[in-house]
Amino acid sequence: MKTYRFIPVLFIFVLVFCLCAGCSDKKTSNEFKVGVVAVTSGELFRKGTYIVTAARYAADRVNKAGGLELAGEPHTVKLIPADSNGDPEMAAKVTLRLIEKDKVSAIVGAAKSKVALAVAKVCEEHKVPFITPVAGTNRLTSFKYSFRVSYTNTVQGEALARFAKKDLGHKDVGVLFASSSPYSAELARFFKEDYLKGGGRVVSFQSYVAGDRDFSKQLQKIIESGAQILFLPDNTKMVQLQVAQARKLGFKGILMGSDSWDPIELQRNPLFKNSYYTDHWIPSLPIEGVAEFEKDYKKANGVEPSELEALTYDAVNSLFDAAKIAGTDNPVAIHDALVDMPPFHGVTGTFDYNNNGDPDKDVIISTFRDGHIAVQDIIDLK
Repeated sequence: MKTYRFIPVLFIFVLVFCLCAGCSDKKTSNEFKVGVVAVTSGELFRKGTYIVTAARYAADRVNKAGGLELAGEPHTVKLIPADSNGDPEMAAKVTLRLIEKDKVSAIVGAAKSKVALAVAKVCEEHKVPFITPVAGTNRLTSFKYSFRVSYTNTVQGEALARFAKKDLGHKDVGVLFASSSPYSAELARFFKEDYLKGGGRVVSFQSYVAGDRDFSKQLQKIIESGAQILFLPDNTKMVQLQVAQARKLGFKGILMGSDSWDPIELQRNPLFKNSYYTDHWIPSLPIEGVAEFEKDYKKANGVEPSELEALTYDAVNSLFDAAKIAGTDNPVAIHDALVDMPPFHGVTGTFDYNNNGDPDKDVIISTFRDGHIAVQDIIDLK
């Protein structure tokens, strides 16, 4: 008798277990997974920290509001950060892991152009959308599944050339750039081409390779050329070294840079006083939603947001909008929605992805004035 009683009990136990497992699967399926590739170690860790913090802030806001609604079903946003170590090969490996193992619907991040290109290649092969907040290389445009919130190098180069002619008075320019960096080399070339077209003069065009820390030979040539403006399209760590060496060698002219400069760090350096650089966002911009974003971000994270955090916030929220339009966590459907979606209204402005992943935007030129960041000009290239 005991044996016969055990059979239905065992059957009920198995049935309950299966039902519970089904419930568990359903809960797991109601996650919207987003990979965040960012350098969180090494000398460029600050940028990676900005990206991860801003992405988490955007995800937390959605989750606190009930989740991301896809086809009437709420989905909890789950961020999966991965450290690229600032290395393209490592970035490709972690991107593949995020896609194949973690089954992410999209990837956000990669501030450095070399890293962004490595991520883009993997995402293209696996048809997973990738949005970079700030990588500027024009080579990214050729990847169908890649998008960016920042300006392309073509746009930056033209805007800087116009600014140098209009606001700085056609002064002679010297350029120092990294030949091994797609971002730096492209931007230097595009700026030179546009400046020459408008009648400006680039009197010295000097390059260096990865690993260089002594730029005295190149800077001496720039100083001897009579350059009145020194254009430095590279990251913050490098330009701080270059500017210190340039001033020590006697350069007294104007410094000009790009969106790879970290204004939060450079505004404290007196050597950069009254220099100019392309920017995407500064606090108190007269854009709808900016004041609320600044206030709430500081409350949540204890610090005021930076430009990169604002760009990342827009990148992640534009992804969420596309997913809601698609009504699914399917990567291909989200890609199609990103291409076709109406203009996105973010804290860095209103833009769309132009069917090629590149946004239409005005270019902000900022300066360091009295220890503060200030908008010097807004260049409309339309």
